[in-house]
Amino acid sequence: MTLSTRERNLAIAIGVIVFLLINMVILSALSRQNATLRAELEQQRLEWRNMQILLGEQGLWADRDAALTAKQPKLTNENAASVELLDNIKGLARAHSLTIENEVLGGIVKNQWYQSVPVTVDTHSTWADLIAFLYALQKPDQFIVCEDASIQVDPGDQTKMLGHFTIARWYAP
Repeated sequence: MTLSTRERNLAIAIGVIVFLLINMVILSALSRQNATLRAELEQQRLEWRNMQILLGEQGLWADRDAALTAKQPKLTNENAASVELLDNIKGLARAHSLTIENEVLGGIVKNQWYQSVPVTVDTHSTWADLIAFLYALQKPDQFIVCEDASIQVDPGDQTKMLGHFTIARWYAP
């Protein structure tokens, strides 16, 4: 069977269009794959640079780890740790004119980096006294942190602040 000139031209045109569409689909898929691979390569280069930086600072981090290990207190008496922390908090509160209420002693929470002995307290004070108290409480060498804090203005006295804090001391694991 022979095709007329018009049919042959139409078949060639359809073949060219199908060929171009298949090439466009393949090229777009290759383009997406190329973009994905370039993004992965850039991510791996970034990770490599970060690893190089960490490796270059290995001595610094070893020194910091040694300093932390030397200075972080060891938990010697699990039963008295929360009471000692509460006494420390009360002493600082008296020194900074804070009123402490609703003290709740927590149990020891252990993880691979530290052991946490939490105490939950409610405070009532002026803003300046609260800031001074928190500053004195969280000195780096004391390993005392506010694990949770909620502060609001006292609705009865706009010059006072109400605080709810979970304060913990972190001991060596």
